[in-house]
Amino acid sequence: MHPAEAVESCADNRRLVFAMTVSRHPQAAAPRLLPRLWLLVAGVLAVGALARLGLWLDYAGAQRPGGLPPMLLWWGVRYDLAAGATLALLVGVACLLPWVLGRRAAAARWAEWLAVALLSALVLLAGCEHYYYAFYKTRFDPIVFGLFEDDTAAVLKTVWHDYPLVRGALAWAVCVVLLALGLPRLAARLDAHWPRSRSRALALVLAALQFVLLLAAARGGVGTFPLVRRDVTVSADPFVNALAPNTVFTLYRAARMRAEQVDIGSDVLAGVHRLGFRDLADAARAAGLAGTDAAQIERSLYAEVPGPTRTLARSPHVVLALLESFGADLLGTDGPGNDLLGRLREELGHGVRLRNFVAGQNGTHSELEILLLGSPVTPLTTGRNATLRFESAAALPFLRAGYRTVFLYGGGSDWRNVGTALMHQGFDRVFDARAIRERFPEAGATDWGVYDAYLFRLAQALLQEADARGERLFLVLLTTTNHPPFTLDTPHPQLPVNPAALGPRAQLDQAELRRTLLTYQYQADAFGGFLNALRHSPAGERTIVAAAGDHNLRSHYRYDLPAEFPDVDRVFAFLRVPDAYSPASGAPDALAYCSHADLVPTLVSLALPGARYFAGGRNLWQPPAGDDAAVAQLERVYTPAGVLFPLDAPLLHPWVDAHRIQPQGVAPAAAVLAQARRAAARVALTDWYIRTQVVRLSAAARR
Repeated sequence: MHPAEAVESCADNRRLVFAMTVSRHPQAAAPRLLPRLWLLVAGVLAVGALARLGLWLDYAGAQRPGGLPPMLLWWGVRYDLAAGATLALLVGVACLLPWVLGRRAAAARWAEWLAVALLSALVLLAGCEHYYYAFYKTRFDPIVFGLFEDDTAAVLKTVWHDYPLVRGALAWAVCVVLLALGLPRLAARLDAHWPRSRSRALALVLAALQFVLLLAAARGGVGTFPLVRRDVTVSADPFVNALAPNTVFTLYRAARMRAEQVDIGSDVLAGVHRLGFRDLADAARAAGLAGTDAAQIERSLYAEVPGPTRTLARSPHVVLALLESFGADLLGTDGPGNDLLGRLREELGHGVRLRNFVAGQNGTHSELEILLLGSPVTPLTTGRNATLRFESAAALPFLRAGYRTVFLYGGGSDWRNVGTALMHQGFDRVFDARAIRERFPEAGATDWGVYDAYLFRLAQALLQEADARGERLFLVLLTTTNHPPFTLDTPHPQLPVNPAALGPRAQLDQAELRRTLLTYQYQADAFGGFLNALRHSPAGERTIVAAAGDHNLRSHYRYDLPAEFPDVDRVFAFLRVPDAYSPASGAPDALAYCSHADLVPTLVSLALPGARYFAGGRNLWQPPAGDDAAVAQLERVYTPAGVLFPLDAPLLHPWVDAHRIQPQGVAPAAAVLAQARRAAARVALTDWYIRTQVVRLSAAARR
C-alpha cells in the first residue's frame, strides 16, 4: 500500500473509532448551547413546582383537602415557563458573542455554569420566600426590600434565632453540589441526542426557531397578551391565586411596586388606576363625593371639628401609642395560668377596647406613615421626600393649637430615617433610645431598642413636666420589646404563661412560644403600668390616650388562610378618655370596624374643637353612618357581611364565626359591593392626594 493511502486509511479508522465511541458514550459529544438553555428552562419548571408544593403542604390548611388544584398546576407551569424562558434568553444573549466567534464549546460551557448559578439562586430565593410567607402571610412584597433599611445586625440576629438557617444553608449547599454535578452530565447526554443537521442553513433555521419558541414562552403565550397581574386570579380561593406565580415573578412584582413607592414620579393617578378607577372623577363618585374636580376633592379630604376653640389651659394632653406586634388574637387565650395582660387587665375597665380594629398596614414603618401622615403610599419619607412637610401630618393640628409635639421611640432615631423625617412633620422633638438611657442609665435593651418599661417611664416624666409648666403635650410612642428574637433579660413581673393554651394551631417549638408569650405579656403589663400611673397622677384627668398594635404578632400560630385572615388583621386597640373630654353621646361602638386611619381624626375631634384636620378616617365617637367598614393592610375591606378583597375587584368572603371567613369568595350583593368600592375609592383618593403633595412640594423646593 502506498504510504499516503496508509495514512488516509488510518485517519478513516480513527474517525470511525471516534464516531463509535461517541455513540457508545454520549457524554463525549461536542457541547452545544441550546440544550443547556432548555435544561435551564426545565430546571426552573422543577424548582417552581417544588416551591409551590412546599407552600401548599405547609400553609394550605385543613379547609383544602387533597392535592394541588389542576388549574393551579397549569397556571404555575405558565409562570415557570415564562421565567425559565426569560432566564434562558438572557443566558443565550450572554453567550452569543463567543458562539458567533466560533468558540461554541466555550459558549456552551459558559451557559452551563450560568444555568447552575441561576438555578442555585432560584432555590435560595424559593426557600427564603417559604419562610417569608410564614412570617408576613404573603408572598414577596415591597416589605422584603425594606428589611435592608432596618438595623442589619438586628435583622440577621432575628433570622438566625427564628429560622433553621444552618439546616437551610446545608440543604441549599447540597442542592448546589447536585446541580453542579448533575447539570453538566445531563447536558452532555442531551448533546449526544440533540438533532443535528449537515446543512448549516438548516441548523441556523432550527436554532432561530428555538429562540422564537423561547421568546413566545417568555412572553407567556402566542397571540395573547403576556402574563400580567390579572392572570394571577385563577380561582375564587385567594390562597390558590397567591401560589400561581413563582418566586421570580413575585420578586419582580415587589421590586416594581417598591420602585413606584420610593420614586413617586409625576403620575399622581397611579394608585387610582391600580385600584380599578378610570380617573379621579370616577373614584370621587364611588366615594360618594358631591364634587369631582381636584380642588373639591382635596377640600373633601379635610374636616373641621365643630365647637368653639378651647384655650390651651383647658385642652388635654394627647398620647398616641403604637405597640409593637400587639395582635388581638392571642388575647383570646388570656386567662388563669396564661396571664397575657398583667396590669393592663384592670386598666381596660377605664376605657374602651375596640374589638374589630384592623391593621392598616403590614409593617411597623408603613403603619407609622399611614398613622402619622395618612399615607397609603409607603415608604414615603425614607428617601428624598424626608424633608417635605405634608399638610396631612397628624402633628400639625396640635402644633398649630400651641401643643408641644414629641415622638418617643425605643430604638434609634436613624431607623428608617424617622428622626429626620418626623422633625419635618410638625414634631418639635424626637426622643430615642439614647435619650431614654440618658434619663435612665440602668435601662436594658433588646437588639431593637430599650425595654418598654423605660420608654413608658420617660413618657410619664414628659407628661408630668409638661403639665407642671402649663404646656400641653401631643406625645406619640413607638415600642420595640415585643419583636423577634423574643428576649427579655430585664426584671419583670412573674406572671404565668402557658403555651398549651394556644391550642393545636400553635407553632410546635414550645420554648420559642414561651419566649413569645413572655414578651407579649411584658409589653401589655408595661403599658398597663403606664396607664395606671397616669390615672393616679395629677395629669391623669387631663390626658387622652389612644393605643393600638402596629400589626399581628405573626410567629405564634400556623394560620389557615384566607379563612383566618381576621385573626391576622385584628390588633389590640384601646381608648381612654377622661370624663371632661368625653362627648355627651357616650362611648364609641366597641364592635364597629375601624383601623389606624381612624385614630388621629378621633383624637383631634376630642381634643381640638375648631381645628382643621386630615380626615383619612372617621371620628370613632360618631356612628359609622351606615358604612361600617374598615380597610386592612390596603388589601381587605371588613364589613358586617364579611371580608371583601382584593380592593380592585372585590369578592365577598362571608363570616363563618367571629374569627373565620369562608375561604371561597362569592360575588357580593350590589349594596355590599358599593360599600367595598367606597372604601377602595377613599384609599385611591388619599393615594392621589399624597402623590399630589409630593409633586407640588418637590416642584416648590426646586424653585
